Parts: sequence; C-alpha cells; structure tokens
Amino acid sequence: MLPLHTISPFLQQASVFWLQAHHESGEHPMSFLQQLEQSNVFNVLLVALILGFVAKKLNLFGSIDVQRQKLAAEIEAVELQKKKALEQLEETQRKTSNLNDEINEILSTARASAESMSNQILSDARNESTKIVENAKKRVELEQRAAIKDLERRLLNDALADARTELASQLSAADQKRSVETFLDELSQIKGGQR
Repeated sequence: MLPLHTISPFLQQASVFWLQAHHESGEHPMSFLQQLEQSNVFNVLLVALILGFVAKKLNLFGSIDVQRQKLAAEIEAVELQKKKALEQLEETQRKTSNLNDEINEILSTARASAESMSNQILSDARNESTKIVENAKKRVELEQRAAIKDLERRLLNDALADARTELASQLSAADQKRSVETFLDELSQIKGGQR
C-alpha cells in the first residue's frame, strides 16, 4: 500500500484545483468530500489504494523481485553453460585439429615404413638372387671340373690300356717284369717321400 505522505500532496493539489475550478465557474463551492465523490480522482485514488493494499497482501512486489532474481540467476546459469559449451567446442576443435595432424603423421610414417620395407625386401631379394646365381656358377664349375677330371681319367685309362697293349705286343716277358718292378720301386719311393 502506498504511504500516506506520498498520496497527501496529490490530494491537496486535487482539492485546490477543484476549488479554483468551481470558484471561477461561479458555482457554489462544494465541500471537499462532495467534490471527491463527484470527481474521477476519488475513484482513481480509491482504486490505487485498493490495488496497493492487494499488492501488499499478496506480496506482488516481493514476488516480482523474487522472480526477477530467479530469472537473473537462470540467465547467469545459462551464460555459464554457454561459456562452458564454447570452451568444450574450442577444446573439441583443437583436438580434432590435432587428430588430423596425428593422422597425417601416422600416414606419413606408415608410407615411409612401407617404402623402407619395400626397399629392404627388394634388396634382400637381389642379394638372395645374387647368392643363388653365385652358387649355381660354383656348382657348374665344380661339375665341369669333375667332368674334366673324369674325362682325363678315362682318357688316361684308355691311353694306359692302349700303351699296355702296345707295350705288351712289343716287350718280352722279361722286359715286362723289369718294367713292373721299376714301376713298383718308383711308386714305393714316391710313397716314402710323401711321408
């Protein structure tokens, strides 16, 4: 309800205004109460007083302040949530940016590793093929040497057989015996010299 000291100046001005208005019009001045009854000022004041009384009883002004405070608290909470959401968004964007960098780095490392492995595999394959070729060459050389030795031995055996036959036809039995004995002596000297 409005305090009386705030309403009384308005009431005084209203009464002065009415008195002057009736005095100038030449009408008989009415009492203040009669003027209030006939004027709308009385009705307005009466309604204002009733509204003030009802507002005070229902604590409308206090509830408006409480609502205002609640609304301000909610706005502050929403602003805080907005700030946190923006911080989370920035953090997510930063992580996403870092994630893209990490993916690119992993891909680059994988490519380099794959290229290195490929080069190593090719190098190992070349080395292995070189070893295989070298081993094959060695085997061929060994087989050639063995074949040459075998051929030499056959030729020697054939030559010896031919020589025996030729010598047998040309030498007498005593010459053959002497020849065998000489051969055995030389063979024993060779064996004795090797020891």
